[in-house]
Amino acid sequence: MNKFNKFAAAAAAFALAVTSAGCGAPEAITIGKGTQTALTIDGYEVPAGVFIYNEITAYNNAANELYAKNKTEPSLEDVKNATIEDMSATEWIQNKAVEACKDFVANEKEFEKIGESLSAEELDNIKKLVSSNSGSEMFSENGIGEESLRKIIENSYKQEAIFKHYYGLGCEKGCTEDELKEYFQDKTTRLKYFTINLLDENGEKYSDEEIRTLNKMADQYVKEINAEKTDKAKLAKIDECEEEYNEYAAKRAEEAAKKAAEEAGETYTTTTTTTTTAAKDATTTTTTTDPYEKEITMTKYTTTTADESNPVTTTASAEAEASMKAFRDYNTYVFDGLDYYKAEKYQYDENTIYIIIKADIKERMTEDDLWSEENVEALLSERYYSDFTDMMKSIAEGYDSNRNTSAFRKYSPFKLKLETDKK
Repeated sequence: MNKFNKFAAAAAAFALAVTSAGCGAPEAITIGKGTQTALTIDGYEVPAGVFIYNEITAYNNAANELYAKNKTEPSLEDVKNATIEDMSATEWIQNKAVEACKDFVANEKEFEKIGESLSAEELDNIKKLVSSNSGSEMFSENGIGEESLRKIIENSYKQEAIFKHYYGLGCEKGCTEDELKEYFQDKTTRLKYFTINLLDENGEKYSDEEIRTLNKMADQYVKEINAEKTDKAKLAKIDECEEEYNEYAAKRAEEAAKKAAEEAGETYTTTTTTTTTAAKDATTTTTTTDPYEKEITMTKYTTTTADESNPVTTTASAEAEASMKAFRDYNTYVFDGLDYYKAEKYQYDENTIYIIIKADIKERMTEDDLWSEENVEALLSERYYSDFTDMMKSIAEGYDSNRNTSAFRKYSPFKLKLETDKK
């Protein structure tokens, strides 16, 4: 998902995170004249709808904080009565909403400063998003009208434009295309592999004799792949070896099933496959296949990538720790121990053998493959998003804010409709 256009994800989170309620839910919020502006940030008047939207987001974040802490889904009352970072839930939620409003204003002001404008296509997309979300109960019941929705959605597009202005290819804080390619090549590789399972169809370890047989097969596959004269031929040969192994595994599984049936005094029926041959003059359709269909790309494992994919640190089980260690060892082996276009046998864990070959990622860095415009934009976002958010946060933190006391009192989070009606 685009890291900047967060509106759709947030809207979905509203629908998922709120609790179910029976009767007694707050009445719909109406925006009065004296509370149309929730607060003023560096001279910018933040509409009440924008502030309320950020309050609901902050409420969901508070609920997530409690869930991470207690491992149980909190009720609205649980959140309401909670103390978060030595603050009441109301204070914490409204402070977070103010921070989000500062970020909102920073985007508005910086967008104006750099003299950017939204395209006709972007404006049309914004219009469609407003139309499709304006009927949401979570918005309409809390006084978040179409104009506020438009500002919120527009702000995401403006944020993306600011990022491209500073961190796009060849821009002030970004990098050249060659530098981005080097960044991608250092952290990404391409692989073809297949697995040889050392467990039978019942999940039981094969006999020592069978495991020796499978290891000999694996060694032979590696030898056959590496005997090919060209890199392309090696990549094709690994597919042939995989098909051969699959046929062997299927035949062995069938023999085991037949033996088990005989021992149980049952009749075993062999499944037959019928091959249909096309008539001589029949018209055939040629389907273009993806030459990289059986390839995968792998990202180099680092502490940073681990933190991004697992933001919440938990105490892992011994089994999970062992699995993670196996992955880390395998990742290190692929990037640091495996040569290009040289097939090898790799024992991933006690139950699995890999037949694997690494290919040059540069061969696939074309506009119609891994170096498409969409992938380049995603890569820039991955590389610079943290720097960008730090830059924008430093701008936002320099703003003074003046709260409209009446609005903050009227739109106190637990006066909002944070529950959905039971059906």
